Amino acid sequence: MAESDEQYDALGAIYERAKHIPTGLAERATLLSAVGDLRGKSVLDVACGTGFYARLFHDLGATRVVGVDSAGEMIGYARHVEEREPRGITYEQHDATALPALGEFDVVTAVWLLGYADDEAALDAMIGNLKANLAPGGRLVVLVPNPDADWDLLSQYGRYGYEITRTGPMNVKQPVTVHVLGDPPFDFDSFYWERGVFDGALSRAGLTEVTRHPAVTPDDDRGEEFWGPLRTSPSFAVFTALRADS
Repeated sequence: MAESDEQYDALGAIYERAKHIPTGLAERATLLSAVGDLRGKSVLDVACGTGFYARLFHDLGATRVVGVDSAGEMIGYARHVEEREPRGITYEQHDATALPALGEFDVVTAVWLLGYADDEAALDAMIGNLKANLAPGGRLVVLVPNPDADWDLLSQYGRYGYEITRTGPMNVKQPVTVHVLGDPPFDFDSFYWERGVFDGALSRAGLTEVTRHPAVTPDDDRGEEFWGPLRTSPSFAVFTALRADS
């Protein structure tokens, strides 16, 4: 294996580990519940990262999948996996604030993207760009930091695979550091926005049927005692909205 392949595989092993810890399993279950049946549909995954969800969407029956991310390193890894395990997924490097119209997709997803908008104007611009890639009647699915987070519960989130620490005051959005546990551990910054900002922006964009979906957790032997607090205050929230038919 070439050195670059080893570097890519190391990158993927680190960043995709967050998809397999308990909160990542709940994130995945909730997102897929909101996305619905993808068989025969086209999907644009914006902020696709390493292509984890893009690959999953294809494997669930989507006939056309395009992944977009602003980070060349992430797109490089996603293309590396596509070359090794061809699915016909296309990856392009674009910033969501300047996302061009890449086509009309039945489903557009944005996982952990909107929380990084600089302000509400930038949030509106991002959502406008996502909407511009939706076919009439298409569904937008966004996963964002939970605007109703119970910080007492989040302080005990280590059992779900990571720790969340507030790093500054709330001013429309609350800055935090997320510490992903494991070997090796790693950190990333995030922002928890005030209640009503995300759904308000989706409605302001002219999207309809704006809906927040309840958190879904795996049905495994860890049971209600383990998963109950996560459903009460997940680290994430999933909203869907539709583009009008005309």
